[in-house]
Amino acid sequence: MLSAAFAPQLGQAQETPSAWNPDDPTPTLRGVWYTGYDTDKGSHYVFSGATVALDGDLSRNGFHVRLYGSLVDYDRDPGNGRGYQSDLMLGYRVSHGRVDAGLYIGVDYQNYRLDPDDPTEEPRGTEWGFKVVADVETQRENSPIYYALDGEYSTAFRTYWARARVGANLRDFTFGPEGAVLGDVSFVSQRVGAFAIFDVKMPQIAPLDVTLHAGYQFVAGGGDGTVGGGEGAYGGVVLRLLF
Repeated sequence: MLSAAFAPQLGQAQETPSAWNPDDPTPTLRGVWYTGYDTDKGSHYVFSGATVALDGDLSRNGFHVRLYGSLVDYDRDPGNGRGYQSDLMLGYRVSHGRVDAGLYIGVDYQNYRLDPDDPTEEPRGTEWGFKVVADVETQRENSPIYYALDGEYSTAFRTYWARARVGANLRDFTFGPEGAVLGDVSFVSQRVGAFAIFDVKMPQIAPLDVTLHAGYQFVAGGGDGTVGGGEGAYGGVVLRLLF
């Protein structure tokens, strides 16, 4: 499973809260909820997750709880597969100057169902694993240059993912190139593309941003029929809401 591969960065949660409540221009934000969709050749991935500050204030350094779940449908040769994934993690986030960083550890669950079934194929069935996630990111509101480094590894089916982004901040809009590596027991791939993040501000609505990304995915051996999809174009969208 690609796990949190396309989840938005959480460091941005420590930017100053937007005035979404007219009765409280600086409300205390407690958490981040996000959801998204990613697709490439032969694979469709949807996910949703949330991170909550245990002390009830995202603007402070402290411990966070993270809950994440995803589903992937992918083509096989022959047939198709479906994977379910969820993780529960405890982490610590810090903010220093214009940079936010976090480290999480926890348990990861993955389950794959194949049609037709093939006992020799991996990933297949259920595995539980230990998972670690780390990220470093600049605050978009406080820096003209944006960068983000994110990575994770799970012992369940030896799943890994890492991504780097760098871009320019233009008020409520950020854009630039991205690169990623991802894989598990069945595939190894790399991605090169571009991303754009823009803020959506509406009265009575909590701070919301939208991330679009697209590019080209390279797969080792050029093969298809794996959970990570085949070689070719990729794209996706992520919505992120502070609460």
